[in-house]
This record gives sequence, C-alpha cells and structure tokens, in this order.
Amino acid sequence: MSDYQQIQIETATPTIGAFVTGVDLNNVRSQAVYDEIKAALWKHQVLFFRDQPLNPENYIALGKQFGDMEEHEFFPHVDGHPQIQTIASEGYARPETDRWHTDVTFREKPNTVSILRCIRMPESNGGDTLWANTAAAFDLLDDSMKRVLLTLTAEHDMHYAFRKLINFGGKYGGTEEETAKSNAMMATSGLDKEVERMRNNPPRMHPFVVTHHTTGRLHMFVNSIWTKVVHGFYEDVGDKMLEFLYEWIKKPEFQVRLRWQKDTVAIWDNHATQHYAVFDYAPHRREMQRMTCGAAKPELDLSIVPAHLLPDPRDTDRQTAGPVSVDIVDQSRLAAAPLREQAAVRSIMDALR
Repeated sequence: MSDYQQIQIETATPTIGAFVTGVDLNNVRSQAVYDEIKAALWKHQVLFFRDQPLNPENYIALGKQFGDMEEHEFFPHVDGHPQIQTIASEGYARPETDRWHTDVTFREKPNTVSILRCIRMPESNGGDTLWANTAAAFDLLDDSMKRVLLTLTAEHDMHYAFRKLINFGGKYGGTEEETAKSNAMMATSGLDKEVERMRNNPPRMHPFVVTHHTTGRLHMFVNSIWTKVVHGFYEDVGDKMLEFLYEWIKKPEFQVRLRWQKDTVAIWDNHATQHYAVFDYAPHRREMQRMTCGAAKPELDLSIVPAHLLPDPRDTDRQTAGPVSVDIVDQSRLAAAPLREQAAVRSIMDALR
C-alpha cells in the first residue's frame, strides 16, 4: 500500500531522489498535500516535479511550508519578491557551483531546504544538477573512520572561499595586515559588498557529522567550498582527511542526476545532501529561480549514536598501538600527535588499503 494519498511517488534511485506526480503546485487545495510532500522529502532527500509553471505567490506558498525564507547574500531577486532569487549563467565564466557542496554552511544556522525552478535551459542541452546523499556516504564508511569523524569539528568560512575565488592572500587568509590589504583591494575593485558580507558572516565551527533535525540520521557535514580546516589537527593531515571525504562523496552510488526542463521544480534537503551544477553549456544561458527556506544549527546528538561507534576512553592503548604504513607516515610525528589525530591517520590508511 502506498504511503501517500495525495501525491504519487516514483523513486529515482535506490539511494536518493524521487519524482512527484499527481499535484499541481499552482493549485494546492489541502494542507495534506504539503504534508505528504514534506514527508517524501525527508525520506528521499530531493524531489522532482515536472511541468510546474509556478507563479510567484504559489512558489512562495510552497517555500513557507519549510520555514521562513531568506534573502540570500549573493543573488539578485525577482522584482517584488525578495524571497525568490534569480540564478543565471551565460558565457564562458564558470558559475562556481560546479563543485560538490552544501549551501551556506558558513552560517551558524544554514538553511534546511532549497527549492529551484527552471526558467530557461541552454539551447545545447546540458546544465544538469546532481545531488548526493550524505547519510548514505557516512553509512558506508568503515566503522573505525566513523568513530574518528564523530569526534571532529571543522571551520566553515565564507571569507576563505571568496579569497580563493579571487586569488587574494594565502589559503587561510594570511596575517591581519594581508587580510586588510586584500579587503581594500576588493573594495577598490568594486567588491565592497562582498567585504561587508564577509564581515557579517564570521567563520563557524560545525561537527564533521551531524544528526538530522527531522529524521535523526547521521550525515557528513563537510564540503569542498565552505569547509576551511579541521579543528585540532596538523594542517596537512586535516587537509588529507577532507580530500578523502570530498572524493568519497563523488561515488555514483550516493547520487542522482536531474536533466532539467522548463518549469521543472526540485526541492532538496540542504542538510542531508550535497549538490553539483554541471557547467557544460557555455556560452548558452541557463536561468533558475531559487528559494531557501528554514534554518537549523548543525549539531551531533551523541545520545542516539550506536554504542559501537562511540569513542571508548579505555581504548587508548589500541588507538596508539602499532606502526602505520612506515614508508609514507612519519612515525615520530605521529607518536607526538593527539590520540584523536593518530586514530584518524590509521583510519585513512585502513580505508586506502
């Protein structure tokens, strides 16, 4: 028997994604329809609707189901409707969304849901979007790796991402003097608005793994755009940990891919997924309307973590016992590192065997 009475669901892959039919989003007559859409979203992480020529009022009515809507830092909006952002790309300049990421994790409370409506697709086709299920990605890691990740936090930083984008300063922002100099350069280059946005969005610390605010599932919560550095690790070891996870999320087993059509609508769980917008349509125009809805602080609830994944303070001898890949690991440096870092290195080596 179907779990849904108001909508029809066809799963896109066994891991993530579903197509929704049997509903006209311009003509929703019952709260029960929205309730089933929300239930389907938490189950499938991303939902796809075809042939939905939404007017702004009904688009906003849909977004309100997932919480307050935001006025985004980066994008212009539809006239008279600041909740609806316009995201368009044309020409050969990369849109910088062709990397796996979760939106705005530099915030204390990143948005929980995003909605995207296709307005215009490139004449050349192309412009697909992919999503990855970060709970599935965590589930398939080795238990030793899971135990390490459950102890870690990382810094997410909008300033770091923008400095990389415009090639000012070093990887971690440099000295205060260098940061002030690059900010002045951005201001004189017409980027003063970006400087102000950065001031209003200081770096944030989030757990590597978070408990989903609705489902309770454990999700990886680091991404290649906004995550800057692993807290409490040597810089290069932390970087390798992040690189491993960024490659891991690329496994097709965790993903679904959507070929857009005009008036296709996608709704995704921003805390439970990463996404990637394929840039293969230059120089043609691709135009979308987006809303971001709700907000929640990413947190890890250890009380619902399976007992076998919790760190055991009596297990430090096992964590420090034995050499690891002598040819590529500096054993003296490893021995001097914190136990948590030693465990992380061993987990990475185990995963690479």
